[in-house]
Amino acid sequence: MKKVSMILADGFEEMEAICTIDILRRAGVRVDIIGLNDTTITGSHDITLIADEKFDYYGVLDYDGIVFAGGMKNAMTLSENQDILNLINHYNELGKLIAGICATPAIVFSKTNILDGKNATCYPDEELISKLKNANYVDKCAVVCDNIITSQSPYTAMAFGISIASYLGLDVDALQLALKGN
Repeated sequence: MKKVSMILADGFEEMEAICTIDILRRAGVRVDIIGLNDTTITGSHDITLIADEKFDYYGVLDYDGIVFAGGMKNAMTLSENQDILNLINHYNELGKLIAGICATPAIVFSKTNILDGKNATCYPDEELISKLKNANYVDKCAVVCDNIITSQSPYTAMAFGISIASYLGLDVDALQLALKGN
C-alpha cells in the first residue's frame, strides 16, 4: 500500500486538505495527517482536525510522498520551518513525490530550489505567481512535472488528489467511475 503524509499547520485550507485526503484514501492510499506544531489543527474556516501525529522530521522520512494543502497562514507557517524545507529538499533529492496546492507552491516550495526549471502552478494571483521565480508557470488545475505535483485552489482539489493517485500508479479510471456513481 502506498502511503503519504499530509503536513498541516493552523490556517490550512480545509477543502484542499479534506478533499485530497478523501480522494487518496478512496484510491487505497494510506494518508497520515501530520500536525506541524500540534495534533489539533484549525483550518482557515474554523474546521478543526485531529492529526494522526505531531510533526517529527525523522518520523516522516519513510513515506512515498509528502503533500501540502494551501491556506495562506498554513503556507507561511510551513515556509518558516527549516525542518519542513529540509524535508522537501530531502524528498526531492530522492525523487520522491512532493505535492502542494494553492499558496504552498509559491510560498513554501519557492523557499527551496525544487521548482527550478520545472512547470508548476499555484493560486492564480499575480503576487503568488511572481514568487515562482525559477519555475515555468502553467495555468492548469494540476501540473505534474517529474516528482512534483502542484495545483491551484479549492476548486482544483479533486484534480489534485486524482493527479497524486495517478502518479502513485493507482487505478484512477476506476476511482473516477466510483466518484461519479457508476
